Amino acid sequence: MPVDGPHRIYVDPIPGGASLDVEAFVQHVVHDVIELLLTEKYGDRFDALGDMQARDPHLIELPGNLPFESLVADLIGDINTKMPVYGGQVLRLAERLRELGEPKAVPGQRGAA
Repeated sequence: MPVDGPHRIYVDPIPGGASLDVEAFVQHVVHDVIELLLTEKYGDRFDALGDMQARDPHLIELPGNLPFESLVADLIGDINTKMPVYGGQVLRLAERLRELGEPKAVPGQRGAA
């Protein structure tokens, strides 16, 4: 675990790179989204999405009038999407990513021609 706070980040190797598990950060963001959806500012808009399911599927709407996409964009605008990483944790994360980013020999692969 290269980063243990304020949001844990786990780094796992995958073929050709690394996978970052940021579950703790996502949980924080989802919590914030749900809190916003419970407010007057967003609650009515969220409820209206359910009512829209019965709309005419052939209706053509301009991109700025798409309620789901508009709600998503506005929620993202009100949520902190930056994950802080402090001090030595920056170096631990960088080191782990550097380790996993190093080119590795593929078993059975010949050397450079």
